[in-house]
Amino acid sequence: MVADALNARTRARGSSWWFAAPVLVLGLVVLGWMFYPTFASIVAIWNRSDTFAHGFLIVPIVLFLLFLKRQEVLALEPRPSWWALLPLVGLSLVWVAGELVDVVSVRQFAAVLMIPALFWLVLGNAITWRLQFPLAYLLFAVPFGEFLVPPMMDLTADFTVTAVQLTGIPVYRDGLYFDLPTGRWSVIEACSGVRYLIASVALGTLYAYLMYRSPWRRIVFVGVSIVVPIVANGLRAYMIVMIGHLSDMEHAAGVDHLIYGWIFFGVVIALMFAIGALWREDMEPLPTPTVPPAQPGRSAQAGSFVAAAVLTVVLASAAPLYAEWMNQRDLGPVAGLGTGPLAPAGWQVLEEQDAAWEPGYRGARDGRGGLVTAADGGEPVGMHVLFYREQYRHGNMVGWSNTLAGRDRALEWSQSRRGRATLEGYPNPERFLLNGPGQRFLVWRWYWVDGRLTTRPHEVKAREALNRLFGGRDDAALVVLYAPLEFDNGTDAAEAALRTYAADALPELLEQLDHVARQ
Repeated sequence: MVADALNARTRARGSSWWFAAPVLVLGLVVLGWMFYPTFASIVAIWNRSDTFAHGFLIVPIVLFLLFLKRQEVLALEPRPSWWALLPLVGLSLVWVAGELVDVVSVRQFAAVLMIPALFWLVLGNAITWRLQFPLAYLLFAVPFGEFLVPPMMDLTADFTVTAVQLTGIPVYRDGLYFDLPTGRWSVIEACSGVRYLIASVALGTLYAYLMYRSPWRRIVFVGVSIVVPIVANGLRAYMIVMIGHLSDMEHAAGVDHLIYGWIFFGVVIALMFAIGALWREDMEPLPTPTVPPAQPGRSAQAGSFVAAAVLTVVLASAAPLYAEWMNQRDLGPVAGLGTGPLAPAGWQVLEEQDAAWEPGYRGARDGRGGLVTAADGGEPVGMHVLFYREQYRHGNMVGWSNTLAGRDRALEWSQSRRGRATLEGYPNPERFLLNGPGQRFLVWRWYWVDGRLTTRPHEVKAREALNRLFGGRDDAALVVLYAPLEFDNGTDAAEAALRTYAADALPELLEQLDHVARQ
């Protein structure tokens, strides 16, 4: 009886796989076709960025992990799970939102996560549960993590300067630049260690999965793979600075330090893996098959897979088509912002605007700005407002290419974040020091979106996405106040002038931005 039941189960399982496999392949082909630009953008970043070059290995690794699971999976019967429609619909909406406000990482994550959701829809709960790690590992294919570059640069500079000081060598630091008696150093993006961190986490996660069975051991090792590259990058930077200092800047002062960095990183990761192997756990044996309950007949299974195939095609097609239709709409011109600086009561526009400064943001539809001063004299204060609309077409306000100093003039200008200023009644603005050719500024920055000021870029993008998703505009504005600084003076006077001007000008400015958004 048991043998007959198992044979019947095997035949039913085999017939189900004959339906499930073509539907799964069809779904993957449709996803690849409809979201081809998104997947192509992922590969393009792998190709041009050393930080994400490991992405070429992720898909082969996932295929290998799926191959390791083949016996365990083929012993189960695929059955479509309609619960998977919820994440598929949600991810489609997320992708559309990312497309409408041109957030590449959102589109990429949504498209990649549709693949596990498709497996869940076609193969069902039991099989997808057993494939959870290989499918989740696909997330490492998404080139994500560049937002860590600025804080990692600051951390590297902090670590290096502190270590050099502890060595007994005098150091003068100005932001990301620091001077030793033998020469000047700076922490640039390539020195942040983000590429080491991302590669370490990807390798460490795979290693933890293959070497350990205990969830706690896996979590601990992944945590170690996060901490080790951060510490190692600090030590790497310190060693490079010391090599340059001790060799009177003959070594480790050019491409040499990148070579030293990768060698050092390779040694550290090899040691981490070697130590981690001391606590390895062997694979658990597969469970013995048991006789399952009765399943629906062949015709019911066939109908379920056909329905899954149709729904996959519809959902995969609807998102790009809707986004394309929305992006064809004309959101109208920008009007009513005005020109020149805003001079509220008690303030006047300076006749001489030679010292006026403009932030290095691009893609704005309209803008205004310039220098003002209090009617009774005092420190000059500048303002600059840039208004954005149809950002998917003209350029995004929040994005890697837009900085106060300007990406296109990075060799002439530098910016360093100096915490937040305090301003009663408004969000505390981000505070920056900018240094350029013969100029120095203290800068306050906000973003304006949905009638309110914020300093959180992610909130700006979220509000823009929701507005666009439901047929609205993506109106947003950059609001910057600044004060020129003398190179040998502090910032107290400039800070006080900015605070006074902000209290007087922001109510009128916010009303004006609301007026522009209503046009």
